[in-house]
Amino acid sequence: MASQQKIFFFMALTFTLPQISSCVSKAGPAMDQAMKISDSPGPESLKVKAQKVTSGLASYSLQGKAYKVAWFMCQVKGPAETVFLAHDEAAGFESDHFCEMPESQAFLAAGFHVAGFNRPGFGSSTGERDLVGKRSQQSGLVAAKEALHANSSLSTSFIGAYGFGTGAASAAFFTKQYGQLKWLITGGGIYDFEQVGRNSSDPDLIALIKKSADSEGEVAYETRSIGYDVNGLPPRVAIFQGKDDTVALSDQAHTFRDGLAANQCKVTYQDIAGINHKISPQQLRQIIDVMISSVR
Repeated sequence: MASQQKIFFFMALTFTLPQISSCVSKAGPAMDQAMKISDSPGPESLKVKAQKVTSGLASYSLQGKAYKVAWFMCQVKGPAETVFLAHDEAAGFESDHFCEMPESQAFLAAGFHVAGFNRPGFGSSTGERDLVGKRSQQSGLVAAKEALHANSSLSTSFIGAYGFGTGAASAAFFTKQYGQLKWLITGGGIYDFEQVGRNSSDPDLIALIKKSADSEGEVAYETRSIGYDVNGLPPRVAIFQGKDDTVALSDQAHTFRDGLAANQCKVTYQDIAGINHKISPQQLRQIIDVMISSVR
């Protein structure tokens, strides 16, 4: 990767939007407005019951082999655009609970339909897990198109995508492939698989990255690392990163942010003190609410 100019800043126990050149989105919280994230009991976030829930299996082929990919969709009442969700490596989405997840609830409450999919080897999606490899990337595109086709009466379209962990890479590749999306939101993302494979505190993730590199060679990193080439990503990108995250280290997230800013993207970046790679549902809902406001 070409080296990017580094931008250093200090963050308080609450987090604010750091100034990243002229590329920072003007939407969302003011620059000097601290956003507090709390896990203590308090007023519950707005809960939304989806007006309609659909799911299914879509077929696709890759290198002469046939696969199935599971997709899910939750609809709000009335016309709306759709957000596409991608899951982390820990687990796929559960069909029965997809609409109740904090991620889905945040977007539904903001007036979006929500669609998502399971990568190969997760849930009902067939094929071996490939750590956001080519099958994962193709299956996401197939699932998104099938979800819209199955709900064609909505006359909806995708406006943005969201992903956490390895799902951040999955969502980012989806925005490149689908095209014409307005924004991308990522959290705790793995943007440079080679760096994370060297420095992550998660032995299982390191083993998966090593397994991919052993079978595919150096191209394994290039195939999966969205930070290597930010061209084709949406014009607005919002990133949140726990300062205590030792699974997906902040250095590679900072490099991704700097690459986006250098490419004239409008970037909102949140470096959150006191947050690691495991975020409680209540905290995650609060964070995503802020991220949504930053891309609108």
